Amino acid sequence: MSSRLSQTVRVWPQYLMPKHALTRCAWWISNIQWPPFKNAFIRLFCRLFPVDLSEAEASNPSDYTHFNAFFTRSLKPDARPVASAQWVAPADGTLSQLGTLTGSNKNQLIQAKGLHYSLEALAGRTTGLDHYRNGQWITIYLAPYDYHRVHMPAGGRLLQATRLPGELFSVSDRTAAIIPKLYAKNERLVAEFAHEHTQFMVVMVAALMVAGIETVWDNSTERRPQAQARTTTPAGIELAKAQEMGRFHWGSTVIVITPPNTAPWRDDLQPGQTIRLGEALTAA
Repeated sequence: MSSRLSQTVRVWPQYLMPKHALTRCAWWISNIQWPPFKNAFIRLFCRLFPVDLSEAEASNPSDYTHFNAFFTRSLKPDARPVASAQWVAPADGTLSQLGTLTGSNKNQLIQAKGLHYSLEALAGRTTGLDHYRNGQWITIYLAPYDYHRVHMPAGGRLLQATRLPGELFSVSDRTAAIIPKLYAKNERLVAEFAHEHTQFMVVMVAALMVAGIETVWDNSTERRPQAQARTTTPAGIELAKAQEMGRFHWGSTVIVITPPNTAPWRDDLQPGQTIRLGEALTAA
């Protein structure tokens, strides 16, 4: 059996499983506050995954009211130095893919080798995207053990935020290499910000067992599937570079998209490398 066929066989059950029901169940379990259960759950998780609680504000598992509080834990103020570069990493994770929007319409992103998807499919619309064409993008995957708050890659004023309904496929590398247009199929939040004389986009992609995406301007975690897209334009939301903008309840993926007139990504950034919140994405 070929490697790609073998991967397809392993991923296929995700099409059949009740992903939204399983995710609602995960949300309920992760919010159980009974101390014997939640403490044991957190300690087991820390044994299974390389979680570094020494950098968290609360380093004792018993300090958390439930597993979800532990999973969305905050870091000590000095845990992530912020680079002086204009653009910085918005989250801890693994750099999945990065590059320049390509294709005949300069609107194509790479999901994995041989798999592309369009900016329009990701954003859930076909208008108001021309200024991003030929721009650049970077995708960061958050593993279960990573810090799960998402911060601003640059300072900006919120223009609009759109919650899009969709699937809840896993976003692991194995799944991303098989399921076409994965990030444009899953539930996601598309947030756009004005930055100096331009604007940029941050997309938070939900996944299997991701019980919700929460933002600092709207604490709704959208734990139930939406029937249709919902766009809001909260006024007066100004966020500084590296300031928290939202969090995943369980883990997933963040995609940052900038226009072509911004500083290019660092030459030494490569898919597969570990990246940390506040690390420079650009040389300047």
